[in-house]
Amino acid sequence: MRLFISRKPPSGCIPQPPSPNAPGLPLGRFTIFKFWWLSVPHTQIELHAYLTPSQTLAGCAAFMATKLAQAIAQRGIARIALAGGNTPKALYDLLAAPPQANLIDWSRVEFYFGDERAVPQTHPESNFALAQTHLFTPLGIAPTHRFPMISAPMQPLALEAARYQKLLEHWAPSAVPVFDFILNGMGDDGHFASLFPATPALAERARWVVANPVPQHHTERLTLTYPVFEAARTVAFLVTGAAKHPAFSALSQTEHPSPTARFVQNRRTDWFVDEACQNGLTEGQNTQAVKAGG
Repeated sequence: MRLFISRKPPSGCIPQPPSPNAPGLPLGRFTIFKFWWLSVPHTQIELHAYLTPSQTLAGCAAFMATKLAQAIAQRGIARIALAGGNTPKALYDLLAAPPQANLIDWSRVEFYFGDERAVPQTHPESNFALAQTHLFTPLGIAPTHRFPMISAPMQPLALEAARYQKLLEHWAPSAVPVFDFILNGMGDDGHFASLFPATPALAERARWVVANPVPQHHTERLTLTYPVFEAARTVAFLVTGAAKHPAFSALSQTEHPSPTARFVQNRRTDWFVDEACQNGLTEGQNTQAVKAGG
C-alpha cells in the first residue's frame, strides 16, 4: 500500500495533486486528503478519501460529472446505472443543482439502475422513485432517457428481469453491455447493488439481470450481475459512516467472501469514503483523537 497525503488550500485556490515524495502534513486549519492505492491480486482500488460526508459527496459529484461529460464528448451519449439509498439521494441533489447541473448535457445521458426493490415505481422505497424526485424531475430528464427496472403496473420479478435484459440487449446485442458509469453503495454486510452474501445471483454469469432471493431481508430484488459491473468503463463506490468500516477494511483481504471484496479483486474501482468509514470512528471520536494527538 502507498499512502499519499496532501492538504486542501483555502477557498478559491486550486488543490494540487499530491507528490509521492511529500512528507505528511500536520492537521491545522486545512483538511487532510488521502489517496490510497490498495494493491490486491489483479486489481487496483483508488481511494478518494475525505474528512466529512459532505466533502465526500462533493468529490463524488465532481468525479461523476467529469466522467459523464467525457463519455458524451467521446461517444455522443453517456449511459449510467444508478444506486439507491440515503447517501446517493444527497449526491443526486448535488448533481441536480449548479454548478454540476450546468456541466453536462443531460439530454445525452441515459439512466438505468443497478438494482431495485420489489415495489411499485411510486413506492417510497423504490430506487426509481428516489431518482425521479431528486434527479430526473429537477433536471427535466425525458421519459425516453430513464429506464426503471420495475414496470408500471408492476409485473412478477422474473418477467421484469427478462424485460430489462432485453432492454440492455437492444443497445448491446452481441456482448455484455458496457455502461460508462456505475454508481454503487455498500452495505454493512459487504453487499452492493442487490448482490447479497450467499445468494444465487453471485454465481450468475449468463444473464445480465436476475431476480435475486434475499432471505436476510425476507424479500426478492432485481439486480444486475457481476458481468455487467465488471464490463463498465467506470465503477464508483460512495460509502460513508463508521458502520461501513468493517466491510471496507475487508476489501484488502483477497480471500474475504463478501460480494464487494470479491468484485474488487477483478477490476479497478474508484472509492469515495469519509474519515469515519476509513477508521471506524464517529465525527466526535475523530475530533477527540486529533486533540489527543496534539
